[in-house]
Amino acid sequence: MAEAILGGVAQDLLEKVISLVVSRASLAWGVKDELRKLERTLAKIRAVIADAEKRQSSEQRIQVWLEDLKDVLYDSENVLDEFECEEQRKQVIKQGKVLGKRRPFFSCSNPLVFRLKMGLKIKEIRTRLDEINKEKDAFNLNTQTSSGSSSRSGWRETHSHVNVSKIIGRDIDRDEIIKKLLSPPADNNPFIVSIVGNGGMGKTALAKLVYNDDMVKPHFDSRIWVCVSEEFDLKITLQKIIKSATGESTTIHLSDLEQLQQKLQELLKYKKFLLVLDDVWSDNRDQWNDLTHLLTCGTTGSSVIVTTRSSEVASAAGSHYEHKLKGLSKDDSITILKKVSESEHGRVTNPEFLESARKLVDKSGGVPLVVKALGGLLRSNTDRTRRRTIQDKDILAELQKEGDVLAILRLSYDNLTVDMKRCFAFCSLFPKDCEFLDFLLSNYWIASGLIINNNHLVKEFLARSFFQDVESIGAVYKFKMHDLVHDLASSIDPKEYSVAKFDTASISDRARHVALSYNSDNGTECVPPFFLSQAKNLQTLLCTSSGLGISGEVLKACISNCKYLRVLDLSNSTFEVLPDNIDSLRHLRLINLSGNIKIKRLPKSICNLQSLQFLHLLECESLEELPRDMWKLINLQALSVTTKQESLKSSGMEYLKSLQSFFIVGSENLKTLFEGMNMESYASLRVLMIDVDRMGQIGTR
Repeated sequence: MAEAILGGVAQDLLEKVISLVVSRASLAWGVKDELRKLERTLAKIRAVIADAEKRQSSEQRIQVWLEDLKDVLYDSENVLDEFECEEQRKQVIKQGKVLGKRRPFFSCSNPLVFRLKMGLKIKEIRTRLDEINKEKDAFNLNTQTSSGSSSRSGWRETHSHVNVSKIIGRDIDRDEIIKKLLSPPADNNPFIVSIVGNGGMGKTALAKLVYNDDMVKPHFDSRIWVCVSEEFDLKITLQKIIKSATGESTTIHLSDLEQLQQKLQELLKYKKFLLVLDDVWSDNRDQWNDLTHLLTCGTTGSSVIVTTRSSEVASAAGSHYEHKLKGLSKDDSITILKKVSESEHGRVTNPEFLESARKLVDKSGGVPLVVKALGGLLRSNTDRTRRRTIQDKDILAELQKEGDVLAILRLSYDNLTVDMKRCFAFCSLFPKDCEFLDFLLSNYWIASGLIINNNHLVKEFLARSFFQDVESIGAVYKFKMHDLVHDLASSIDPKEYSVAKFDTASISDRARHVALSYNSDNGTECVPPFFLSQAKNLQTLLCTSSGLGISGEVLKACISNCKYLRVLDLSNSTFEVLPDNIDSLRHLRLINLSGNIKIKRLPKSICNLQSLQFLHLLECESLEELPRDMWKLINLQALSVTTKQESLKSSGMEYLKSLQSFFIVGSENLKTLFEGMNMESYASLRVLMIDVDRMGQIGTR
């Protein structure tokens, strides 16, 4: 299910190569020449990835080719990042001289040796990529200019007919919308109502209930139902509206936009109409403005109902009322499940059967489509043992047998951009019921190289209902991912994004992002899993545990073997000392040690991690002070800390010119924050959050 993601990886890499060739005049001629060859080969492969991804499900050899390509692309990224690390090292040396730092803080690096070493690595990568390029010729792949656009296949054409008795639990939603439609504000013509909810939530069913209600029918002179279900195009949409209003299929042949506008006004002028635009995806405001302007020809009281998965679409459509459709109640879900099951076995009264129903409903999130599919599973599996097996498994894996369910749930995923698809798959590393913080999740995405900056991607996911239970904590958002959505994320690319237990003997050798889970309630410390000794390609390692937490031995294994780590999450760990050789992980961009109540100091060597962008030390209650050479962290964007210090001035923080977010929590001894510091150094600072309730008095200047 990793469609379209690889194209994004290739595009990012291509941009890196081009940037490197253009910006680094100091590159040796041989290195620059190899990079130009790499650029040309990469561009050729990039052009056929989209077609290869479409065909991989039916052609095994193409699937293998894509997996091999992915390995080369990630290895290429590691090599190219070496240039960035070296450039950052030079910047720190230069800044150290400006600041008058006399003591040595880096081992010498011979520029000639570095260029020769990098030239050999790039040549090796280019040779591997040339082989990949040759292999593609045997597949007759079609060249495409972009694989970033999402294709939504398997559209269903909806209609307005409804069996009211089969729609359960939506009476309150129906009545609320009808109340709005029957008495809309006079200055809103047409009055636009949006029904917003995730896939399978029953948006279309609710629109049908409203459309066919006995109070609604006589209220409007004309009722029109249009299933958009494709890229929003004004001409095509007008053709559909006219066809639905007249019932004449010949009108669809009107191709001139002026003729279509005239026909529409002829049909709707002096009429109070209700127009349903079902299954809409476009947030193009210009096209929506054009359409709504044409619809003003109807009389006051005319209304439009838009069903969509995104609040952004509702906003672009100019909605006057947005109706957020939530999951069904547990009782309504069980009623639906029982009805589906009864169709074959008669009325369900078996207590064990009903208990199975309740447990499955808890996992369904109240999504009607999912509840119906679960009813089908129970109907075809009357055996008690089989029902328990279904309860214990991931719902998504079971629902794949139910035909349209998975396809409907995947429509929301298919409509994501390439960046969003990669970020969505990354979320599968976190445990179910995990409470996300928006800024922290964005930090992970940026550090992993999935996005360049905090570009409000979290808000886009929230608008598309991928996250739920949203709470605002000042400037920070807290939210969860529903189990079913988590299952979908886990199915995207389980080889690359893997969740493993500490007793796991091995993981896929293609795994790049891994979460380790361990429960140490039995009082034993966790030992490094065997596969860490072979995990040289890991870019992300998240360690989640309960009980004693992650031991220092696990950390030592990471440092020894995982040289290309970008993200290292050791939150709630229990080791007292962070090893001095942590700086050997020179690619690290994020370290999370939050919740370690034993660690007292950080080694000076942590300041040699010039690529580090995010450092999180919240609830490190024993942390006595920050290192004094923080000024070396020239790329640090976010810092969150709990410390026993009275002042942060001695840490060199005044030179962190890239710092954008600074969180201080539970630092009860802290008396001064920026006293004596040049505030011009903090020109990039955008967010400063201080937990006053858990701190002493703070003076700021």
